[in-house]
Amino acid sequence: MPYGYNKVMMDKPNEPGSYDKIIKELMEEIERPLIEKVLGIKADNVTRVNPLMQFTNEREADFIIKVDKDGDTPFIVHAEVQSTNDSKMLKRMLRYFTHIYSLYEMRVKQYVIFIGRDKMNMNDLLEMPEIRYKYELIDIRNIGCERFLYSGVPKEIILAILCNIGGRDARLLVRELLAELMKVATGLDLSRYVRQLEMLSRLRDMQRIVLEEVRTMPITAYDLPLETDLRYMEGMEKGLENGRQEGRQEGRQEGRQEGRQEGWEKGRVEGEQKGRVEGLYDAIEVLLMSKFGEAGLSLMPKIRGYVDQSRLRAITEALLKAKDIREIEGAL
Repeated sequence: MPYGYNKVMMDKPNEPGSYDKIIKELMEEIERPLIEKVLGIKADNVTRVNPLMQFTNEREADFIIKVDKDGDTPFIVHAEVQSTNDSKMLKRMLRYFTHIYSLYEMRVKQYVIFIGRDKMNMNDLLEMPEIRYKYELIDIRNIGCERFLYSGVPKEIILAILCNIGGRDARLLVRELLAELMKVATGLDLSRYVRQLEMLSRLRDMQRIVLEEVRTMPITAYDLPLETDLRYMEGMEKGLENGRQEGRQEGRQEGRQEGRQEGWEKGRVEGEQKGRVEGLYDAIEVLLMSKFGEAGLSLMPKIRGYVDQSRLRAITEALLKAKDIREIEGAL
């Protein structure tokens, strides 16, 4: 069992939202393919809109963009990703609608993209004598995987595993997915994409196949075992998420003191900066332990004295290449 891959990849997400979080991360760089290939909207220009819904219990929306199209009035697209059926989805979407409209005063098109393994079963229509409200439900399994599989864009390729695979054999599909990823990504990027693919594969009961096929992949990222690569990325992601959470908390406090929007923005920026630093600490600690054991960890107190991200990245790069702990000691 090369790379110790099974040990790393079999860790399960902490909650159903873990899947939604991965999809949200994938969305951040593929807005146009998402709205065209999943929502069926053609656009001349798309603009990302602040997702902080400060009136809805400070909950962050998954995906909000402004769409401009010749011959049509600009409108807002709001989408949420669900890996489970939420009995309160209709009320959640209605709250989002009222607040998005009050903020931007333009047409709002709303979607829920269902990625779960169960049958999609959520209420999408509210009808009363005084009002009628509806959002659109989309089961991603109704979308052919070919729309994403051969795109040449890693984050689109990963989405293909959730889509309709038609008559494809599951193992052959996984081999295709990994082959397409290897064409467009290497090193730590490839490790991260493979990890995301494996996590999403659990929603289609393909995790075991993905793990088995990954073991046959002819790659050595940065001359490190793939397990170390993955632990590096986990450290970065964990630190960044912790920093974002801290930033949101600081943002609430700042918001009370100097204006809500300004406080949120300041807290978000500071939180992400702290998150990157904490992520680098975690990644360095993982690499030190992996390569040099307890002797490596003895360097962490000194390393944590550095807060400059460029200095920490330089230490990380040195660790990736180092064969002897004395090389790292010299770099400090």
